[in-house]
Order: sequence, then structure tokens, then C-alpha cells
Amino acid sequence: MLQTQFWDYYPPVGPNDTFTLHGLWPDNCDGTYEQFCDNSLEISKGDIKKILVDKFDDQKLYEKMEGIWKNFNGDDESLWIHEFNKHATCIKTIKPRCYGNSYATDENVYDFFKIAVSLYEKYPTFDFLAQNGIHPSLDATYSKEQIAQALNSNFDDKVVYFKCSKYNALQEVWYFHHLRGSLLKEDFVKISAFNSPSCPNEGIKFLPKGKFSPPPGQPPKDPSGRRGYIRLSDHSGCLISNGQHYEYGTCATFRVVDSQFGGKNLISSKGVCGFDSKGDLTCNRSNSGSKFQFQFDKETREIGFGGNFKWCFDESGKHGHGKYIQTPVRLADGKCDAFSLKLA
Repeated sequence: MLQTQFWDYYPPVGPNDTFTLHGLWPDNCDGTYEQFCDNSLEISKGDIKKILVDKFDDQKLYEKMEGIWKNFNGDDESLWIHEFNKHATCIKTIKPRCYGNSYATDENVYDFFKIAVSLYEKYPTFDFLAQNGIHPSLDATYSKEQIAQALNSNFDDKVVYFKCSKYNALQEVWYFHHLRGSLLKEDFVKISAFNSPSCPNEGIKFLPKGKFSPPPGQPPKDPSGRRGYIRLSDHSGCLISNGQHYEYGTCATFRVVDSQFGGKNLISSKGVCGFDSKGDLTCNRSNSGSKFQFQFDKETREIGFGGNFKWCFDESGKHGHGKYIQTPVRLADGKCDAFSLKLA
């Protein structure tokens, strides 16, 4: 299980002395994860307060969430709903049938938020850093080793993952665990992260919230996102607008844009890209951007999904004749000749 915290300094989000809670989700023990696993368990706008406060009489939990589980656009409930629908629906041990005859309607929803907040409170990241002389500052810088020592020493000397922004400023902290038994038992065993921290070795900033401004002269962020063709490593051709591979003809232009709750949306002229019931990549106007959040590696320009950056062909879905053959692509499962998708 992965518990993530954010330090949003620009624009500022949450208290000035607090890393905000982002989420809690099951990991496949290799850096990949499933998402939106069961539509029947999803919740909607307005549900959370009714469940936590009206049904389970936990005003204190709701108020805690209002203070520490923050959305950058001010709509905190939308983030909570998104995190539950995306991740909690993939936690098998809080499916209603696992409760047996004692299950009360929406008890799984209440338990997820209660446990997520409880685990978050065990890791006061701001305090971990402060105890080691690392404080928010516009001028001070720190080494990767300093930050790692501050975090790891408070996590049973396991490796904590942390990530920096394009300004070399600390922005995210991830705590990895093995979960023994049901989530309801909260038996979290600390483990090391699968990847090394994504920050420079030296010169890391810990910027105070609300006091940072981007350097002058920087162009504004293009809301339309990055554009380009999507090509396959070790294969000729490219993806066309429906998301399938085509060896001849004109490549489609794709856009990689920021998604509302993190991650990226992949868009072609056909619409938002996602996956069909077979698991094949498909782009159309019926796909929801909130449910299909891709990853984009700015350095390699590779496109991934759910932490997986490897893809393969679905030969069973190949159609057309001769040079007009189109072949669907899907996430690699370790049983195919994998390749990468790159925005060119």
C-alpha cells in the first residue's frame, strides 16, 4: 500500500506547516497499480459528508479531512471522491462481501477514509524534516542525502521516495508498505520504495507556501498541453487517431494535457484515450478523462499508465489488409515483446 503526501507551495495548498494527504492505494509491488476497478462501488458528489457525518456520526474525521486532504482548486470533495473511486474500489478486502452479515451500507467508504487519515497521521513529514534542520526557505538548499536521512530515519530506515518539481523544489513524499491481512486490520509493514528519489543530488529547495513566484521571463504554461506523434520503439509506423498502430500513412497528432487530479490525459482528434473492455488502447468521445490518467516522462517522452511504461500489440484485434492493417496496442503484461510509446 502506498501513502502519498504533497507539498504544494505554488499556488499554496493547505497549512504552511503541513504536507497534505493525497491518497492511499494498493500497489502491485512493482511500481504499477490498478485503478477504477469496480464501477458498482463508486460514490458521487455529496455522498461523503452524508456517509461520514450523518450515517457514521464522525464529524471529527470529516473536519480532519477538510484540514489535511486538500485539492489545489479548492474543491476538496471532488478529490476525495476521485481517490475513492480510483483506488479504494481496487482494495479487495474492503469490498462489502468481505464484511459478512455485519456489513452496514457504505461502511467500506467510511473505513477507507478513516484508515487513510489514520495512516497519514503516523507520518508527519514536515516534522520529520524540521527535526533534522530542514525548514521552508526561499534561499536555503539541501542535499538529497539530507532529505533522505530525515525521512528514512523516521521510517525504520526504509527508503522513502520523494520527488522534486522543475524548480528543484521538494513536492511529493511517498511511503510504501506491505499490508498483512485485511486493510481493516491496519497492519502496515514499512518497506523501501521501488525507485530512487527523483531529485538532484544537491541544491534541493524546500520552498515556503505562498512566498514563491516563478522566475521572470518564463513562458506561460500552454493549457493545450504537449503535442506530437506517438511512435513505437523498435517498430516503424505510429499511432493513428483511434489509438491503434498503423505502419503506413499519416500519423495522428496527440495532446498530453494535465488531468484534474494529477496525471495526464491523452487526447486525439477522436477524443480522450483510454482502454476498452479488452484492455486495448482506444480514443473516442465516450471515454472519461477523470478515469484514464496516463503518465508522461518529460525526459524520455514515454507514455505510461498505472505506473507501467511498456506496451505490446494485441494481435487478436488486428484488422485490415496489406499496408492498411491496424493493430491495437495494450499495456504489457510480461508475456509479450514489449515496446515503448513516445511522443515525438
